[in-house]
Amino acid sequence: MDMVSGVVGVAYSHFYIAEYVEEGFEGVDDLPDFHTDEPVIVTPGKLTIVSCVQEHNAWVTLMVAEAEPVQQTEQWQSLGSWPYRPVHRGRIGISGPTTGPAVPALGWLPGSHGYAPTLTLHPATIYTVHVYARGRENSRARYEAAMVREEWGIREGFEDYVVIFIPAGEQAPRAAAG
Repeated sequence: MDMVSGVVGVAYSHFYIAEYVEEGFEGVDDLPDFHTDEPVIVTPGKLTIVSCVQEHNAWVTLMVAEAEPVQQTEQWQSLGSWPYRPVHRGRIGISGPTTGPAVPALGWLPGSHGYAPTLTLHPATIYTVHVYARGRENSRARYEAAMVREEWGIREGFEDYVVIFIPAGEQAPRAAAG
């Protein structure tokens, strides 16, 4: 099982899990439709995760597994599952809309630096992506309560996410438009 973790800066109540795509690939710049109540918006090459909190830091883990986990603890809520087709080379990472790439989970500690590593999906494989969250059921209330108290400025600990890519079929790899 391949796995990477990072801490992402959520802004405007969302963050991305997106493929790094070279220029010349068509249909990968689709903007997510934020006029939805869906917690995850899937567009070619990108998952947009919609948070319940407008601005905070979230711990995110990406992994490739052969099967969905058998049992989740009560703390983890399934947000759903969707088909995902890699659009380029399958190198996928975590990023915030204003902060850019996530920092390594260990890099969240003082004195560390750099960006979170990427996960590599096989470009000829179709995946089913499962998204799980912890803390969403009351994250908005905890965030608003923290803003009222002297703790305003706390940016972490509201929500965490796990995103699992499970092979579900094959596809022909896409080529750049020419």
